Amino acid sequence: MELRPNICCTGLKLQSLTVASIIIMFLICGNVQAAFHLKPVTAGYKNEIGLGLSYGLKLNKDSWFWGYAPDYVRVLGNKWLLNLSFAYDEETEKKDISNSITETWTPSVMIGYQLNPRMALGAGLGHGLIDNKNNAGWKSVKFGDDLSVAAAFAVSLWNNGPHGLALSVSLEHNISDNEPSFSTDVGYSWAF
Repeated sequence: MELRPNICCTGLKLQSLTVASIIIMFLICGNVQAAFHLKPVTAGYKNEIGLGLSYGLKLNKDSWFWGYAPDYVRVLGNKWLLNLSFAYDEETEKKDISNSITETWTPSVMIGYQLNPRMALGAGLGHGLIDNKNNAGWKSVKFGDDLSVAAAFAVSLWNNGPHGLALSVSLEHNISDNEPSFSTDVGYSWAF
């Protein structure tokens, strides 16, 4: 069965095109979190729901994050993909005496393009909605205070009927905090 990449996961199939695409993404963007993910969509289906699990690193400070994101993907035409997700991230920043932990819920939208039946590229925009810094309680994020852009590359790892598994790498740049990051994401999807 043919696969169509979607916006939740990236590939490790290291061919020259894949390596070049990853390098280009590193140069274009700098920071990624679970809010952005890409995964291939199963051919013959126009919709897909899924869940991605993510781990990443901030590139300009001693900080790492993990998260998960349920998402919905809609195939637009034959090659274009629209991905909507709502991600949870937990970032840990190493401080002198202790660690600082920030939890965030972020809605995002990503537009993807299917390169071939197994790979896709995408770009997206996300904005933190609520956060919880050091267990001080959940607070809404002021508009413009947690705005991020991302670039992602995805490859399908496995497909069986409507079920799929994909891997992605993403680069994100938090515009508000000028923080670049990198993440990798594994996502399961069900097409319908």
